[in-house]
Amino acid sequence: MQDFKLQDYGEEVVVSFIKDTATLKQLCEQWLSKEAIAIDTEFDRTNTYFHNLALIQIFDGQQIWFIDPLELIDLSPLAPIFSSPNLIKIVHSCSEDLEALYNQYKFEFKSIFDTQIAAGFMDMGLSLGYLRLVELISGVSLNKEQTKTDWLQRPLSQEQLIYAAQDVQFLLPAYYKLRDGLLEKGFFDYVVKDADCVFEAVSSPENHDEYYLRIRGANRLDARQTNRLKQIASWREQVARLKNIPRTFIFRDNQILEICQKEAPKTSDLLAAGCHRASIRRYGSELLTLIEKSDQISAELWPKPLLAFHKISGAKQQAKLIKSIANEVADEHSLPQEVLSNKRLIEYYIMLKLKLDVRPNRFWNNWRKQLLAEPFKQCLQAGN
Repeated sequence: MQDFKLQDYGEEVVVSFIKDTATLKQLCEQWLSKEAIAIDTEFDRTNTYFHNLALIQIFDGQQIWFIDPLELIDLSPLAPIFSSPNLIKIVHSCSEDLEALYNQYKFEFKSIFDTQIAAGFMDMGLSLGYLRLVELISGVSLNKEQTKTDWLQRPLSQEQLIYAAQDVQFLLPAYYKLRDGLLEKGFFDYVVKDADCVFEAVSSPENHDEYYLRIRGANRLDARQTNRLKQIASWREQVARLKNIPRTFIFRDNQILEICQKEAPKTSDLLAAGCHRASIRRYGSELLTLIEKSDQISAELWPKPLLAFHKISGAKQQAKLIKSIANEVADEHSLPQEVLSNKRLIEYYIMLKLKLDVRPNRFWNNWRKQLLAEPFKQCLQAGN
């Protein structure tokens, strides 16, 4: 794959491949003196649990650099770049990029600037896509025709390379535009802290025993069935990670929910639940044995049945009061209301205070607690 120039939109940017670790190390030393660099990745996760990294793109403001992890094995010079608290790493919708880089290389990240998160703070809308961000800030309309192409093929097509380059080309201009607005409003640190919380979430050790909390519909189960689900979800997660396959290649959420509700499930029940025959051959016996063992666990050790939020006594009224308080705090600090709090965060807070099992919420972080913890506490005390 050869170096090339991007000449679209009246701006010429050189795109070069980093082909050896020595060059990468030299560039990393230069980047450490900069304010910010833009980062993106291309990967495939079609048939795997973990991402298969195919390309890493970096734009330093002067040149776009491509790193091919299929060819360049030693990427260790990137470690101090990613972990530097003084160098801003600009990423759009950063969770999967960070997860891919952490899982494959154990890279630690600090001072991340997520342009999607930043756009929300600037009242441009939550979950703003990269194409729309580029349109709003740079006035350029990009196409995403290469999104679903095979990034592990070699050589990559010229169309793929141009697409990958454009994925970082406009992040720096977006950063400078968003940064100025955020600094003026006093929100810059909030954006960085929220992005850093994303990395904390993707890099935290997995507690497999809590994975059942993520499964939609788990609140329909009684205590015995919930215990089964907890054991199965933990087992499935460990198998998926060990074999590097999607969870759905083992059993789907709706399938294990249905099996957990059978009195004494057997192979015919797996077929009736729509489980693939190959999954039944590979994992069916283990699943049924696990259910038998789960039922032998003392009932005193079973997790409590999960409650749907709307079935918790008084919870809806509390949520309405807290939402009103959160909106007042947001208006007081000129923050977009949906950025400061949302339905999921409020429900998480209430369930946490009621000491109910609940999936962690990474955005209940220090800066939000400083703004909301005391008003929320007073609100709940007044309502009791």
